Amino acid sequence: MTTILHEYYVGPAKIRILRDDNGICKYVVDEPQLTEYEEEIKNSILSEIMYTNLKNVEDFVISKLKDKGFKDDVIEKILYHVKKSMLYDNITPLMLDQEIEEIECRGFGYPITVIHRSFSECIRLFTNITPKNEDDIIKIIEKMANKANKSINIAKPYVEFSLPEGHRVAATLGSEISLPGSTFDIRKFPSKPLSIIQMIMNGMLNELIASYLWFIMEYKPFIMILGPTGSGKTSLLTAILNLINPSYKILTIEDTPEINITSDNWVRFISRSTLAGNYDVTLGDLAKLALRYRPDYLVVGEVRGKEIEALIHAAASGHGSLTTFHGSRPIDAITRITDLLSSDLSKLFLQTIWSFIIVSRRKEGNKSIRSIIGIYETLIDKNKIKFKKVIEWSFTKNDFIPPDINSLSKKSYRLKWISKVYGLSIEEIRQEIERRINFLTSLKNEKVVDFVDVSYKIRKFYEVGEVSAKSIAQ
Repeated sequence: MTTILHEYYVGPAKIRILRDDNGICKYVVDEPQLTEYEEEIKNSILSEIMYTNLKNVEDFVISKLKDKGFKDDVIEKILYHVKKSMLYDNITPLMLDQEIEEIECRGFGYPITVIHRSFSECIRLFTNITPKNEDDIIKIIEKMANKANKSINIAKPYVEFSLPEGHRVAATLGSEISLPGSTFDIRKFPSKPLSIIQMIMNGMLNELIASYLWFIMEYKPFIMILGPTGSGKTSLLTAILNLINPSYKILTIEDTPEINITSDNWVRFISRSTLAGNYDVTLGDLAKLALRYRPDYLVVGEVRGKEIEALIHAAASGHGSLTTFHGSRPIDAITRITDLLSSDLSKLFLQTIWSFIIVSRRKEGNKSIRSIIGIYETLIDKNKIKFKKVIEWSFTKNDFIPPDINSLSKKSYRLKWISKVYGLSIEEIRQEIERRINFLTSLKNEKVVDFVDVSYKIRKFYEVGEVSAKSIAQ
């Protein structure tokens, strides 16, 4: 027996989330079908669009259909199919669904699978969309590549790029490097990033952890966020960056534009690759250039190579440095990064790195929750780096520990260091973190969760220094 878990609409397309007797989850798309006459009208409109320079395609289509006397429900149906033809063919409803975070195609003859934000217990869901042959997949890949001004061919049968919507695509062409043929994977990003309040509500962290991180960000630390693919590293990085004092200049460097912050002092660099390779601009090139911009915080979306050197130099010069890295333990990151560096830079790296934040997925009932698993502070003792776990998720207590600011301030080496270097008493530090806890708690209680709204409140926090969301003028 098949159980219906949820039903909703993406435009006029009905989406049903199902689970069968074997526990397999399915994502079923029921699209409105066009009559033969409506199909002719759709094709006629597409031909006109092709040869007309339009600023707003949707308005043009609606106007045309109204002139022909169609009712609103038919207009919505034809407009949907026009969009489908212009966008991504059969996977268009998946691309338009804000609840989907990943779309996977392993080859023709296999159902396309998706990862759904609201059904993490399903791991992945099988759709009722199955490419019948190789041409079906190639057509979708070429459409996506064209929208990103990229090319893919047998000479170089793989490609990575970002779509205009910001989604990240990886694809292979033919059977040269993937069997049985072409494949693709689309990592979708929400139209708005998750706010720190949404992350608290989703279980990524709690108010104490958020306030601790927010407080130490004032002192321009060097922090690395570690975790596997899809664990929420970039989302957490973005949320932390949006806590920074809006007066500070933040410079971000990425291969694929994913970070989204509201700072008025945000400078954004994106790497560039060319077919010939003669005019590539790498993360390393941009990282060197970035130091000329005198940022308060230098951020590399993901460290994979020599670009780590610029972060180290930035940290040594008093700038804040943040990045993400694929790994599960601080020692793994240290080992792999020092292998990329000279002896002197390795020593400088160990002296400047402040903290490692470990993120992963944890089980909560049937659900899979993206969560901070541990935060390690670093210190040098007798020329050796040591890691002190100051925050962790306790699987036995099913909660984050330590439970309060007093316990955290006793464990934290960095809070003691800030006290010593900046002349603050531990009690003053506790009070400042407590002030931020109260502020974030008030935002959560008053349901101020949207990314833009939270960013506005953070800005007001720095302007007026109030702890209550209500006390900040709308």
